[in-house]
Amino acid sequence: MAFNGDLESRLALHWLVHERGCQVLSLSINLGQEIYLEPLGELALELGASAAQVIDRRHSFLVDYAFPILQADAVYQHGCFLGSALARYLIAEELVRVAHEEGSDMVAHAASMKGNDQVRMETAIGAQDPNLKVLAPVREWNLKNLADKVRYAAARNLPIEEPFASPVLVDRNLWGASLFFTNENDAWDEVPAETFVMTNPVEKAPNEPATIVIGFREGIPVSLDGKEMEPIPLVRELNRIGGLHGIGRSDVVEDRLFGIKSREVYETPAASILLTAHRDLESLVHSKEMHQIREMLSRRYAEFVYAGLWFHDVRRALDGFFRETQMVVTGEVRLRLYKGSFRVKGRRSPNSIFEPKLANQTNLEMFESQWAKGFTTLWALQARLAARMQPKKSPRRPAQDE
Repeated sequence: MAFNGDLESRLALHWLVHERGCQVLSLSINLGQEIYLEPLGELALELGASAAQVIDRRHSFLVDYAFPILQADAVYQHGCFLGSALARYLIAEELVRVAHEEGSDMVAHAASMKGNDQVRMETAIGAQDPNLKVLAPVREWNLKNLADKVRYAAARNLPIEEPFASPVLVDRNLWGASLFFTNENDAWDEVPAETFVMTNPVEKAPNEPATIVIGFREGIPVSLDGKEMEPIPLVRELNRIGGLHGIGRSDVVEDRLFGIKSREVYETPAASILLTAHRDLESLVHSKEMHQIREMLSRRYAEFVYAGLWFHDVRRALDGFFRETQMVVTGEVRLRLYKGSFRVKGRRSPNSIFEPKLANQTNLEMFESQWAKGFTTLWALQARLAARMQPKKSPRRPAQDE
């Protein structure tokens, strides 16, 4: 069973053991939550698990999941960088692996039945092993709301934290944080300042800007300010410095997989900075046609990932396309961070197809005048032909008041 220690997972573990009579091995995974996870193993055993594993998969999360998203420039709708979705796919992959190692024919999770995560988890599990049975206690028990869950826990003396202590639940990993309100939050209401966990408010950000240089090798970030860095420390440092300067907050209304409108609040300092830098570097090395087709496929890629289809054949095929596009995405991007905003200040690449002399409109050294005349004449031909052959439409006049 995937076990993260929240209220639902505690109740689900107890329910599986004491209501269903299952022998449960709990699996807790470090994806960059920035909290000490070892106590989750002890907690799971206290709740009735026969065994517990706490494993670190931060490197795999970045290299196998987050960086492919970066190479694809994938963002769902207005501001979802897909960090929570990616976490579910890795968790599902680990559940299947451990189930195979232990000889189990069942896996379990405690994802909400109104959200996207249950679909992502179970689709990913089924794509890897269609013979595994998935147990989801939240869909089987008769606990309709928070009060029901608290009463269930109190009646059985289960160790739970005070569920009313915070109005916000945080789902965090190296790619950012998703903030969930425990009470209904109107789309008009302002997000309380204390909600955020990774970023400073703009008014508390440093008064002096910070300039950073991010280096990429074939679309993968490999250095910061000229220093080669491994994926985990690089992303953590970008989260730190981006959060310090108030970078990466978003408050959006997005469409869930079920079509329900949902207000989502995210913090994505590193992901926001990396995506902006990556896209800018691509503009230096990709052709116009590549840029156009890439934008269209990036949107579809993001939609597939959001919808639970990480292991889908189309997503894998698109992955191959994007890997090919990244062969030339090597270079550096300089950015300026200040008071919640950031801008690209420069970029360079050994694979650049930008030629300053050619782009300069006052320099005719590399551009013959007859070329310009011939191209312009041919390009204008279709407009001239249409004007000559098609009837003129009279211009629309605004209606006059009587």
